[in-house]
Amino acid sequence: MNLLSARRGMLRLLVPLAVAAVVAGGVAFASATRSDSATPSLPPRTAEQLLAEVGQAKVAGLSGTVVETARLGLPELPGLAGRGGASLTGLVSGSHTVRVWLNGEGRSRLAITGSLAESDVIHNGRDLWLYSSDDNTVVHYRLSDQGRTPPPPETGVPSTPQELANQLLAALSPTTQVTVERNLRVAGRDAYQLRLRPKAPESLIDSAVLAVDGQTKIPLRVQILAKGKQDPAVEVGFTQVQFRAPADDVFQFTPPPGAKVTTRQPPTGNGDHGGKGLPPASSTSGPAVLGSSWTAVLVARNVDLGSGGSGDQGRLQTELLRVATPVQGAFGHGRMLRTTLLTVLLTDDGRVYAGAVTPAAVEAAAARPLSEAKPLGGGR
Repeated sequence: MNLLSARRGMLRLLVPLAVAAVVAGGVAFASATRSDSATPSLPPRTAEQLLAEVGQAKVAGLSGTVVETARLGLPELPGLAGRGGASLTGLVSGSHTVRVWLNGEGRSRLAITGSLAESDVIHNGRDLWLYSSDDNTVVHYRLSDQGRTPPPPETGVPSTPQELANQLLAALSPTTQVTVERNLRVAGRDAYQLRLRPKAPESLIDSAVLAVDGQTKIPLRVQILAKGKQDPAVEVGFTQVQFRAPADDVFQFTPPPGAKVTTRQPPTGNGDHGGKGLPPASSTSGPAVLGSSWTAVLVARNVDLGSGGSGDQGRLQTELLRVATPVQGAFGHGRMLRTTLLTVLLTDDGRVYAGAVTPAAVEAAAARPLSEAKPLGGGR
């Protein structure tokens, strides 16, 4: 199982890391970047000024290395031990390294490195390539030339710190307290530090901390901390970064000899389930959201939780059901899985609820009519 397919399978089963998508409109990932000890001197900025500058920050291009780390406090699943890294903790915990190159709106490259393989996502104009060295396979999408770039389909690729920061900032409302903390150094650069703290008592998130580059105002690191924990539950950040456009040949890709190349239609962004496209607003089958901001709960419907299926995903599903606690309430019967940052409820009739909120809040969401849920990405 390569890194991309492993991430896809986990998202399809429980979408546990989509809690950040619920909280802030996107998937939370993480980086374990150690800050330098010095406290740099930067021009004073208020929280409002920094938020505005982050929202407007743009650079012609950049390249760097992002390290993502998750410490979700997931239970051990002994039934998956020794199965090629298909364990739950192997999928959504630990650290992973992603090399990033960006050049304008139409060119980007991500290289996700694992212990024995690498997966690449290359976007160059109208061409989008997904390559896995694990099985030497290539998926090629020929994009439209309408000037709008769709998200990479079915990659599970982590966002850059700026994307995650913008998603967090978009969720700001009177439910959030924002403060400026001491300056620091991240990836060898002077940075401001913003802390976003939810006011809702049912949130399991203590705060989200943004390290903002003092010169470009591009976020260098995002950390999400669970209540009662000192170490971030999830992080994403640069360990090194250069703010200049990479060379053109970085975005050139030729399938290696012997690679199996598959050509597919690009996602449409609304009804194409082959990618990250979302079902129409009237659909009741796609993932949706109950609530908003920090206390939103993601719901997936018509999930087959009976037999568990076959293969790594089936074994993972079976183990999750085994370690989850039986519960019942106004939603019916089901099983609940709790971590330091996430609460996941799997009902017997095929619904899955996940949120960075208390079990009581998830159960309350599960008791609400599904007609109240809004399609994921369809606004709040």
